[in-house]
Amino acid sequence: MLDFLKKAIRASRNAEPEPRAPSALDSLRLRRGGFVTVDPLPFRMLGERLLFSPPEAGQRIETIGKVDLGAGAMLHRYYLSGDAWIQVNTTAGQIDDIKLFAFDDTKNPSNRAAFERWLGSDSQIGRRELAYRGRTFRRVWGEEGDEQAPPVAFAEEVYSDSDHVPAYRTEHYCMLYEREVEGADRMEYLLVSAEETGDDYVVVFSLGVDISSADLQVT
Repeated sequence: MLDFLKKAIRASRNAEPEPRAPSALDSLRLRRGGFVTVDPLPFRMLGERLLFSPPEAGQRIETIGKVDLGAGAMLHRYYLSGDAWIQVNTTAGQIDDIKLFAFDDTKNPSNRAAFERWLGSDSQIGRRELAYRGRTFRRVWGEEGDEQAPPVAFAEEVYSDSDHVPAYRTEHYCMLYEREVEGADRMEYLLVSAEETGDDYVVVFSLGVDISSADLQVT
């Protein structure tokens, strides 16, 4: 019996690890330390009809965020050096959609009580419609008829120094809004997220659009 165990242990140590099959996410080549250039042509064509502006020139992927939504669904976030980020939504390893966001505004609640007011029934987060920078956005999540919907909560693990050990964890309480861009077959999104990282509180307004892998050049 002891000889059998010794052989089994020796075999497990010498065995080659099973190679991981490439995933659809791998095909995008998005990774910490990589550089991303977004095709500016679609944005130039829309001009001022978009509130959103893409990052200029090549941007370095500084950190990566991962959100496990359950049932095989994941959000993969790639934070760029120019206050923008790419979000890839996958289910069972397959890509559902890709969005490009840019940070547009932030609010800084001074304490926990001020932060919780952003999560209450009188908060902007969760309203059926939200006016922002002269445009009206309609809520994407929640029951359509409700005037106020609770924010969607999830935890994000952020990787800045390692691809395997998260540097920190952020709790998000957010709502997604959208509007039709005038004269274009395209939606513009507004993501409002109240974020808690330890004792730090911030409310972030991000504007974004749908993109495809063809819009990205990754090196």
